[in-house]
Amino acid sequence: MIVLVAALVSFVAVGSFIQLASRYGWGKSIRPDGPESHLSKAGTPTMGGAAFLGAALLTWLFFGRPGVDSVAVALLTLACGLLGFYDDLTALRRKRAADEPKPAVKVPPAGNVRVTKVVDATTGVLARYRLLIQAGAALVFAVYAVRNGQNLFGPALLDVLGFTFIIVGSVNALNFSDGVDGLAGGMAALILLPFIGVSFAGALIGALLGFLWFNAPKARVFMGGVGSEALGAAIAGTAILAGWGWWLPLIALLPMLEVVSVILQVGYFRLSGGKRLFKMSPLHHHFELSGWPEQQVVLRFWLVTAVCVALAWGLKGGLR
Repeated sequence: MIVLVAALVSFVAVGSFIQLASRYGWGKSIRPDGPESHLSKAGTPTMGGAAFLGAALLTWLFFGRPGVDSVAVALLTLACGLLGFYDDLTALRRKRAADEPKPAVKVPPAGNVRVTKVVDATTGVLARYRLLIQAGAALVFAVYAVRNGQNLFGPALLDVLGFTFIIVGSVNALNFSDGVDGLAGGMAALILLPFIGVSFAGALIGALLGFLWFNAPKARVFMGGVGSEALGAAIAGTAILAGWGWWLPLIALLPMLEVVSVILQVGYFRLSGGKRLFKMSPLHHHFELSGWPEQQVVLRFWLVTAVCVALAWGLKGGLR
């Protein structure tokens, strides 16, 4: 029931958001160094995650069972979603500033030229600040989880650190996966399936279905950091409190490989003096540049994720 209600609420909310975003020019900037096929997506409304996240929260509050654990996951999700929202707004402001016509300036005499640092209009909050805030929210949740009997290694301190790492990793894994129409939303819905009996997870699955109606290729709206970072937090928090901490690398295998591909690419680039391990990172861009059409990348990533979720479900024996 909650899945259906959330899907309908999300469908209306996301559709209304698209009209609002188009009216006020909340369009996405596309990285010029990304795949050429993505340049045509410039201007597509972004921050659609705010609409489906709001739909999920409202549906969960009115039709779900907001227990203490669900409230903890919802607060973690909201904290990471708000950080993503601020990141999206920062990038949007920079895009607008870059698009504004610049007044004519006088050329200074030779020897008096000042070099001004150009800020990339596609970026928002600096990564180090985002990681710090993510770690703070994750740490609070990790302490709650350990105090309520969840464990990874045994010693409480190691468990807290382990859960914090899992949450921060999941948040960034979903964020890196959000680069192809329908990819992050579809994988997140599949990853959440084992927890469909948890009311907040069920509400998120339904909300994602409403969002994917508009996000399927060719996307009419992107989820933005507000959506992807919130989803990463929700997946990690739900899995931890359900005792699925060790199974998360399996059910979220491809998002994990997405973030690992970025780490490997950057590390190899620096160590090799400019060589690349992948044609482009995150991983889905590597396959795009290898000749896979965008829809093929999405479908195959969905299929692999579905197999991983089914495998984990069978080996663990479902949600207990």
